[in-house]
Parts: sequence; structure tokens; C-alpha cells
Amino acid sequence: MVLKDYLLMIRLPNLFTVPSNIIVGYITLQGSATNGLSISLPLVIFSSCLIYTAGIIFNDYWDIETDRREGRLRPLVSGSVTKKSAMILGLSCLVLASVVSAYVGLLTFLLSSIVILIALFYDFKLKRTRVASITMGSARASNVLYGASPVLFGGLFESEGVQRLTIESVCVFVYVVAIMLVSAREAGAAQSNPKWLFVPTLLISIVVIVMITSVIFGKYKTDLLGNLAILILIICFAMYKLTKRSKPEIGSDQIQNLVKILVLCMVILDSSFVSGISGLFFGTIVAFFIIPGIILSRLLYVT
Repeated sequence: MVLKDYLLMIRLPNLFTVPSNIIVGYITLQGSATNGLSISLPLVIFSSCLIYTAGIIFNDYWDIETDRREGRLRPLVSGSVTKKSAMILGLSCLVLASVVSAYVGLLTFLLSSIVILIALFYDFKLKRTRVASITMGSARASNVLYGASPVLFGGLFESEGVQRLTIESVCVFVYVVAIMLVSAREAGAAQSNPKWLFVPTLLISIVVIVMITSVIFGKYKTDLLGNLAILILIICFAMYKLTKRSKPEIGSDQIQNLVKILVLCMVILDSSFVSGISGLFFGTIVAFFIIPGIILSRLLYVT
């Protein structure tokens, strides 16, 4: 089925983790969701989804030989989607994303260009290097800033908003680095010793500590803790299942499943910040983005 091949290629479930990044950045400098949302928010979300889609496409495009050697039956490897079609679709997404961001404003266009460059450098050159996790973390953190771009000039004069934006960007960066460290184990041999999980777990713990501390110091409402508790429970349960497995070794399928859970939980992470700014009601609305991601992840792969 041609449509399914294209949906597999763009990792459709992952796209539902993108809007929450943008919403966090926007609401942080807007002050609150109750202050009103402009047309620029859905436009930036749409643009960001296009950039993310292009990044995924070019990731497979430039990685086709590696995927073939590792036995990954990606649509480009199997030939169900041609390289020419992938290139056309990827470039079209980037062009449309740039047009939409330019319509929103000059600063939004400049930030979209930065996100695009980071994504392309990662896909083309940096994916197999030691800075791969840092690059991907920077791309996601930049996405939060990208969400704030329509209201960035006004928000820069609000010190509390800038502090929150910094906390959110750093937390997203560290969280994504943790995901990348886990993901790096997917293609390797089966893992008999779970000690390699120590660093990713430590990084996620640091994110949790920073968020709780931010609430204690009054940077966010206590509503943040409700969503954060859900995030902690999901990740702890996933880690427990992985380490308390019946088989003596952790296979690539188990690692891939953990990566899937961590990726989808980015929505819960973002929703925690939204709850901390605008209240639990709005945070819960953002958290609902995880539902289509979960449903689609049962039909289409995430990583």
C-alpha cells in the first residue's frame, strides 16, 4: 500500500510529539493560554511538523545504505518509496515550511532556518558522530524557541518568561539526549548488562529534579507536578519491565519499545510545563496529543 509506505517513512506517530514543543514555547512568553491564541500558533505548529517530516525523510535518504546493511526494511530500502519521490517530498516540506514561517514573521523565519540547518546537518553528517545526541537535543530545544518566536520580541522584556523558556529548553535538550543514548543501542548486539541505562536514567532524573525545583522556587504552578507524576510513573514502569525481563539479554526490540515510550512521553513532559503556566486543564489538553501517537504506534513504527 503506497500511502502506508509514505506514513512509515515519515514516522507519523512521531509527528504528534511536535505540536507540544511549539505550544510550550508560545504559551511561556504569551503568559498563559487564557490570554488568547493568535493564528500564528497553528501556523508555526504546521511549519514545525513540515520541518520534522523533512528531517525524517532525509534521515532515511542519506542513511539508506546503512539501513540496508543493518537489515532495516525502511520504505526507501525496500523500494516501495523511490529516492526521487522522497527527495521531492522532503524539499517540498522544507520550502512550504519556510514560506509559512516567513508569513508569520521575520524572526520566525530565521528560527525555522536554524532548525532546518540543524536537522539537515544531523541527517547528512552528524548522525554517526559523537555529537549526534547533542545535535538532536539542540534541534528539539530549538523547536521550543521556535514556538516562542511569534511573541519573542515582547516576551524578552518579561524576565520570568525568559527564565521559564530557558528551563524548558534545557529540560527538553537533556531529555532528548537521554533518548538518543538509549536509541544508540538499538542497532547493536543484545545487551546482557543493563548498566548502560545508568546515564540516560541519570539525565532524565536531572530533568525531573529541575522541574520540581522550579515549582518550589515559584517559577511554575504546582499543577506541573500532576503531569510530571504521570511522566515519572510511565518511565519507571517501562524501565522496570526492561530490566526485570524474563530473558537474560535485552534485545533490540525491547530497546526500540523503550525508545518509543520515551519519544511519545515528550508530550507529557511538555504538558507538564503548560500545566505549570496555564493550569492543569490546559496541560491535560496538550497531553491528549499522545493519544493518536499511541494508537498509530501500534500500526506504524516510531524509530
